[in-house]
Amino acid sequence: MEAFREIFWGIPYGAFILYPLGTAALAVFIYAICQRVRLWSLGKPDNRWDNLGKRIWDFVVVGVVDGFLHRRFFREPYPGIMHFLLFAGAGVLLVGTALDVVDHYVFHFIHGNIYLGLSLALDVGGVMMLVGVIMAAVRRYVQKPERLNTVLDNAVVLSLIFVVVITGFFIEGFRMVVAVPEGLTQPEFYSHPEWAQWSFGGYFIASLFAGLSESARFSWYVGLWWFHAALALGAIFYVCLSFNRLTHIIVSPLNVFFRTSRPKGALAPINIEEAETFGVGKIEDFTWKQLLDLDACTDCGRCQDRCPAYLSGKPLSPRKVIQDLKAHLLDRGSELLQAKTVSATTDGGGVKALIGEVILEDELWSCTTCRACQEICPVFVEHIDKIVDMRRNLVLEQAKVPETAEAILRCIEARGHSCRGTTFTRTDWTSGLEVKLLSEDSDVELVYYVGCAAALEDRSMKVAVAMGKILKAAGVKFAILGPEETCCGEPARRMGNEYLFQMQAIKNIELLKGYNVKRIVTTCPHCFNTIKNEYPQFGGEFDVSHHTQFIAELLRQDRVGLTSMENGRLTYHDSCYLGRHNDIYGPPRQILTSILPTGLLEMRRVRRNGFCCGAGGGRYWMEERIGKRISEVRIEEVMETGAATVATACPYCLQMFEDAIKAKEAEESLKVLDVAELLASQLIVSGEV
Repeated sequence: MEAFREIFWGIPYGAFILYPLGTAALAVFIYAICQRVRLWSLGKPDNRWDNLGKRIWDFVVVGVVDGFLHRRFFREPYPGIMHFLLFAGAGVLLVGTALDVVDHYVFHFIHGNIYLGLSLALDVGGVMMLVGVIMAAVRRYVQKPERLNTVLDNAVVLSLIFVVVITGFFIEGFRMVVAVPEGLTQPEFYSHPEWAQWSFGGYFIASLFAGLSESARFSWYVGLWWFHAALALGAIFYVCLSFNRLTHIIVSPLNVFFRTSRPKGALAPINIEEAETFGVGKIEDFTWKQLLDLDACTDCGRCQDRCPAYLSGKPLSPRKVIQDLKAHLLDRGSELLQAKTVSATTDGGGVKALIGEVILEDELWSCTTCRACQEICPVFVEHIDKIVDMRRNLVLEQAKVPETAEAILRCIEARGHSCRGTTFTRTDWTSGLEVKLLSEDSDVELVYYVGCAAALEDRSMKVAVAMGKILKAAGVKFAILGPEETCCGEPARRMGNEYLFQMQAIKNIELLKGYNVKRIVTTCPHCFNTIKNEYPQFGGEFDVSHHTQFIAELLRQDRVGLTSMENGRLTYHDSCYLGRHNDIYGPPRQILTSILPTGLLEMRRVRRNGFCCGAGGGRYWMEERIGKRISEVRIEEVMETGAATVATACPYCLQMFEDAIKAKEAEESLKVLDVAELLASQLIVSGEV
């Protein structure tokens, strides 16, 4: 006889009551989602159906790698394992329940080995859920990590899941010692223990209560069945009515599918000529996708744990920004849906101003745009765009900008560079190097786009000199723009002055196209990211390489001769705009290990987990008056390695670390050098360089 079980045994009206109620619960859930879609629709249009084929493919890949395999979650072992157990366990139980419905209403196929295998799978899924819930409870109520925002809803949800799953095991156990379906003379536990043992959880429960009287066993079975069903349906209704974080099961996949198709380092442009307002000053100024982000966020706090501003005592928490925006959307949603319009930033009628009350200005200006928050977010919430959009409103609509930042914006506009007070020209660093100007000879292999810092700041000029020596040693035919070069506009864009950025971008694109420039090399990751990822928004398509990429290319081609460093204790700092924004981690390390065979002394936070220097997002030009200096936090990590030199690949990282080393009074034991400087010091070019 094949193994089987009779669904709804001893529950004569179970199907007639349960499935209509289940359908009603599903209808309520769909209604709740539709109401949320209405809220999202308050946002401005945003075409997230572009590149549909690629979106579908990426969604499948992310679904497998980050969803089923939990790649992003497993970057933190304990919460990763916890979430995987809950996710996989719930998936198994959901599929098993769906198969039971098909078996009951469509065609009977769950028998024999299929029944035994499904019994085992469901029990494994149930155990995974229980272990996951216990781990979640321990993490939230025993370990209590700072990033978790624990509220009553957390306890309710965990309790509901635990009780629903545990009662499922008890129902299975009592069924084994009570149910006598047609074809059997005794319950499964007694007549076919070899079947029952496949459901190991239920079998264990059955063995505990087998000694009860038959009537007691039956009463327990029926009572628990209805309690379990009522609790499961109640949980669904509760989730729908509260739209709590469990709804991320639906919303998060939507967010993943509609994530931006722009390069990671590119901000969304404003159509300056057609925009009625600049940036975001009201909740409905966000796009519909940005509002979807708010519901996709599960308040897990991973972003907060990675944020250099938060970790150095600044008022910014990426988690809190998203949650505060969500609360504001819910607070204003009903009124906005009714009116489909709203007053200005504040209408004097008790409505909180988005900027200044819901989100503080200091929160917005604390962001370094390092992308650590977005890199760790398991559901691809886009924090940076929201912060920069609110900065745009502050700068372009409200004329509110930190004093030192305003001075730099004026300097870029008036003088074409961000080095206020400099007395250098853009060609002073070339003294003695015989570097050509593009205006003199445009028949070159590449254009070296020097950037403001390397051309006009005393310390960073040494990087440009080193780069010039390397290019000449390799026999590269190159030229610079010299006096024609102007700021790429990146500081203006990150600080919120999109208008000034676009002026700079268009000016540079026209200049480069005028010379028919094909390939560009930069020593600044910010210039690199802007020209490579953001200039295409305005028709500027160029082949752009960061200097570490190009130098690594020269080494592979054996175009430079090198000597090795002796007894070097060296570590490397990943620039945010080279690393997280552009996924360039290998080339700088390849260069350094080519001159230091003993290898690097890596810091505890490197590559995608690297810690910001504090200069990004325009912070280089702002006073760091709140909390600890981010650069000093990073230098402390450098000092932990015992390194004598920290290598950088960004002029702003370099300058931030110079200042931090002085603040730590560590000039005698620690120095900071660009990768190009280190390589140039080991060049073999007719003797020592």
